[in-house]
Amino acid sequence: MQIFVIRVISLIVIGLIYMIFDLFNKRNIPSWFVYSALAYGIFLTLLYLNLSSILISAAIALVIFLAGYLVYLNGSLGAGDVFEFTTLSLILPFQAFPLLSTIGQLGLPFIISIFMATGIAALVIVPIYYLPKSRIRHIRIGKEIPKGDLGKAILVSAIYLLFAIFLIVDIGVSIEGMAVLILLILGSAMIMLFQKPIAEFMIEYVDVNKFEAGDMIAINLMSPYSIANAKKRVKSFGKLVTPKLIAELKRKRIKNKFPVYKRAVPLAAPIFIGIITSLLFGNLILLLVVH
Repeated sequence: MQIFVIRVISLIVIGLIYMIFDLFNKRNIPSWFVYSALAYGIFLTLLYLNLSSILISAAIALVIFLAGYLVYLNGSLGAGDVFEFTTLSLILPFQAFPLLSTIGQLGLPFIISIFMATGIAALVIVPIYYLPKSRIRHIRIGKEIPKGDLGKAILVSAIYLLFAIFLIVDIGVSIEGMAVLILLILGSAMIMLFQKPIAEFMIEYVDVNKFEAGDMIAINLMSPYSIANAKKRVKSFGKLVTPKLIAELKRKRIKNKFPVYKRAVPLAAPIFIGIITSLLFGNLILLLVVH
């Protein structure tokens, strides 16, 4: 029991420190902390003193790291986020029961619960954080909001509503489950509807001299011609800014400015919310289908 309490406290403390660095240190997580937290996670795994438990925990962490690394190479996740997820999976591989719920977690790795809660938290946080900063009062359908995005928002909302009706009628949904559904519907609709103004606020057009390794280029905001031209001139051009890409851009004296996510939401904040939510309620998706 004591070691479980230590694991829970460790999750909260490490998640909190990651969030503080992400919010107040210009999204830079010091390497010493990243590797120290990972080493601590490995230490807690070894404390199981059971080869089977250690191997299972290590296997889950390895899958998380490799999958996260592939997403990182695609430019959709920061390196610090990959290490944080890996560390969290090592600290608590499984959770039998949440602290405020009696719903069993079906033997699912605890990190899956964090993924689910983090995604839902991000859906809510992104519109709340960015919309007040993105000239919301002047946004018009057809200009700042493409009609296609309006259609996507309506379609996604309709699908979620049909899913919600199915769950309510055929299975029954708890109050907590209804809250999850409402957050999913509202968050997804807002992201779809306002994705253009949100993305435009998140980016800055910068040249190679302001590139930093780990930056993400907003390729979705570039024209097909600009993308094709960049890839033709720079073989390593892609969504993720790497030292190799920076060196090649400088060597070929590329003067173009590219849209880079310089004001992207710090993911460590939704992750921290995901940690707390998962510890209290478990896998949020199970709240929809398990009673």
